[in-house]
Amino acid sequence: MTTLNPLQSAAFEARSLTSFVPSLFRTGIIDTKARLRDTAALLPNLARYRFTLAREVETGASSVPDRLALIDDDGTLTYRQFQQQAQTLAKYLLSLGLDKLRIGIMARNGRGMLLPMAAKGYAGATMYLLNVGSSADQLLGSIEENDINVLFIDDEFAERIPDRPGTLPIIAHTSEAHPDELTIEKIVRHPEAVQEIRLPVFPDHGDIVLMSSGTTGIPKGVVRPEPKLPVVLQGIVRAIPIHADQRVQMTASMFHTWGWAMTNVVFAARNTVVTQRVFDPEKCFQQIEKYRCDGLFSSPIFFKQMLQLENQKDYDTSSLKYLASSGHALTPALVEEVHKRFGKILCNIYGSTELTLAAGATAEEIAADPTIAGEVSAGTRLKILDDDGNEVPNGEVGRIFLRNSTSLTGYTNPNIPIVRVGDLIQMGDSGYLDEEGRLHVLGRVDDMIIVGGENVYPRSVEEVLEPMPGIRDLTAQGVDDDHSFARIAVWIVREDSDDGRALTENSVRDWVRDRLVEHSIPRDVHFVDELPRNAVGKVVPRFLPN
Repeated sequence: MTTLNPLQSAAFEARSLTSFVPSLFRTGIIDTKARLRDTAALLPNLARYRFTLAREVETGASSVPDRLALIDDDGTLTYRQFQQQAQTLAKYLLSLGLDKLRIGIMARNGRGMLLPMAAKGYAGATMYLLNVGSSADQLLGSIEENDINVLFIDDEFAERIPDRPGTLPIIAHTSEAHPDELTIEKIVRHPEAVQEIRLPVFPDHGDIVLMSSGTTGIPKGVVRPEPKLPVVLQGIVRAIPIHADQRVQMTASMFHTWGWAMTNVVFAARNTVVTQRVFDPEKCFQQIEKYRCDGLFSSPIFFKQMLQLENQKDYDTSSLKYLASSGHALTPALVEEVHKRFGKILCNIYGSTELTLAAGATAEEIAADPTIAGEVSAGTRLKILDDDGNEVPNGEVGRIFLRNSTSLTGYTNPNIPIVRVGDLIQMGDSGYLDEEGRLHVLGRVDDMIIVGGENVYPRSVEEVLEPMPGIRDLTAQGVDDDHSFARIAVWIVREDSDDGRALTENSVRDWVRDRLVEHSIPRDVHFVDELPRNAVGKVVPRFLPN
């Protein structure tokens, strides 16, 4: 295949950039009340802070200082308060006198996560967003492998803090008093203690490292630079009707790519973020109703939990203008249920931890075709390649490869390989482009199994079984088979209903047999009390019972 030389790559980025600023006006993401001030400060602040949370907080404090920036479990913060506390925390970090700040954050949604993220941009540092599901050994491994010298950690994970010289622990969220511990709350309460410290005019921006869930061993660290010019933002605002001065409920985990990216975007629009540390479907409904939220950022598993609440129809969600989904594949059955409850306002973003944004689908596109991943995002080069690295025609299935300004630059462990063809990086999924150039995703390349010479994607079995009466939750996986080398197995959580109690292995197989070809019928059907999901809702296959 043909690859771009450096000059062509620069021209590609420049063409994308020419429509970046106009798109912000066109979509309404720049606040009308502060348009002149925001526009005047746009390029200078990008030059100083890039597309960091510090830039969004700094600009928000300048243009709309008294607007609420955050409503979390600990109360509220205006943009001015957010700026002051983040700057105080940044000055404290600089006062430590470390040669290079390497900040680890192991925190749930809220100011315990957001204040260190913003302080990183003000002070200049490399930031490691640590998965809250990491064990004590995994946390220690991540700290040692990356030489993390400041660790922000919620007190619920305090037992996992390693006794390691050279790493300063700071409690992020506090659920109880910590008289003898250093906490963010104590630091930001005393700005006078660091008032002599000067923040750098042009901070030395380090990378952002997002850690994989890492069920075993040291979690994989995905390294990406702070975006200098967030051209891919166009793809997000094309798919999701984000506007200035909205209130959004952020269920998406901020330590994960989806939550981290969207948090930056909505603060860039001077929105008010409403969030909760631990997802509770009823509390999510309550927050949407109480604060008249315009949008909800979440994932399919959390939408499903909201729809399974018996009293979910009691809550007024008429203020919602959009639901934004990512992190898992949408299924036609779930899309139909979401539409029944909320209206046809469901949008979808397709990406990955390594490659963030690849494509986005508007609510209208999802309503027309629930299986679509969407239009390839601006500033993104995406190709479908065969096993030999050759581009396939539209309509043919192959491996998804792409590149944009937010793509990973590598892993913290240099021994982990990156699959490349030219300057494009493998997404890890298979799919195809339709005749209009829109992306369709079939599943993980590694998930596809061959049964009797036929390709089978476990996702296709999940989509067929999801609307079966009596099924509350399920997952399908490939398993080894002595006769056909591989077969499909399913794990099902029954509903507490007559339909759920009536489910049998044979009725599940018959349901699939009536709707898919023979080789898709599950060999094994397991009924379980719950599925082992991690903090972002993904099933962890190694914990599934045999």
